[in-house]
Amino acid sequence: MPATAPALRSDPGADAHTQPLGALKAESGRPVLAFETVEVHADVSAVADLWDELRGDALSTPYQSPGFLGPWARHVAFNEGFQPAVVVARDAEGRATALVPLGVRIKMGVRVARFMGGTHVNYNLPVIRRDRLAAFDGGEVRRLLTEAARALALDAFALCNQPYVWEGDANPFAALPRQPSPDAGFCGPLAASLDDHLKLFMSAKSRSNQRRKMRRFEERGRPLIYRADQPDQRARLLDAYFVQKGQQFAARGIPNVFERPGVHAFLEQAAAVSGGKPVIDLYGFDLDDEVIAVTGGVTDGARYCGMFISITSGEHAKYSPGEMLMNFVVEDSIVRGIRTFDLGVGAATYKKMYCPNEEPLFDSIFGVTAKGKAAAAAFSAMTDAKARIKSTPWAYQLAQRIRKLRSGRDETASGADA
Repeated sequence: MPATAPALRSDPGADAHTQPLGALKAESGRPVLAFETVEVHADVSAVADLWDELRGDALSTPYQSPGFLGPWARHVAFNEGFQPAVVVARDAEGRATALVPLGVRIKMGVRVARFMGGTHVNYNLPVIRRDRLAAFDGGEVRRLLTEAARALALDAFALCNQPYVWEGDANPFAALPRQPSPDAGFCGPLAASLDDHLKLFMSAKSRSNQRRKMRRFEERGRPLIYRADQPDQRARLLDAYFVQKGQQFAARGIPNVFERPGVHAFLEQAAAVSGGKPVIDLYGFDLDDEVIAVTGGVTDGARYCGMFISITSGEHAKYSPGEMLMNFVVEDSIVRGIRTFDLGVGAATYKKMYCPNEEPLFDSIFGVTAKGKAAAAAFSAMTDAKARIKSTPWAYQLAQRIRKLRSGRDETASGADA
């Protein structure tokens, strides 16, 4: 019989998390194709080495790494009511074949597992060894999550923002019950040079306008665009980002997710502002001593995933410093040998200039207990309604107007989409 896992503790600093919460043998009488046992860990650091080794040749996005999700689990998870739960599947020889980074939260009495990282992750995936991908068919995926649900006493799963295909590999979790995500991602292949890339996706007039805007910056001061390679640079850019984004959120009536408890500490650790190797790359655009644009993203060497961007709300905003900065990020990615470039989930005008391909995503929301099934049905309906609003221009515009009225402010032309 499978072992019963003890309840996860809510103390974010407990050392007891270093031991597996449970090790489960696969169901008897059924051939094991993809894995033999399942175990669950509440401490990311306990499986970080195994995780990194597994990612060496696995289906995974740059977000699903211990270097990124470990700081999130350490600084944000507890504050948002999540308990980290890293599900590890092993074969008969004890080698890891798959890993699913989950966060478990109780909401209205329902115990739900989501992917780790919350709103800071654009794309969610399990981490599965490429040589075992074919073995994870629909039956094996369901068995994996059934064992995880049993170990964690779950009522439901809400596994959102998953790509159907990632860099040529199909996502086995697409075999689960699913529905379209409210937003799509935007990506595209990188050309051999920045000029070649811009010519593919930008008109000659737009490219001319960009050159004109850059000359305006040169007339106004000393422009410097760079990837931050020193801790003090990264700290300075993050500080500027928090200020700029806060101003933009306030102007648009959007809650500032970066002001939630622990978020600053999470991003500071992932960006290595105190030293070490950063997981989040930060890029800045300075005009003299002022930071006028900041962007950040993660990469695995094959794909760059843009996470965030902000620009000044001052007079320099009218010359689109975000576009100048994004050109540099594209060029830097090409020099680094990165093949694919994405700017995350959600439509924005500037994304089409760099990422021509719309990448559909899906959500898997389903219950494993009676109350979990009821809750999953309600959540699925809410998610579907959100998707319908976003796909209906008049309804989406109305929702935006209501949001701005609630904020008590008028949206200012800050160039936030540049």
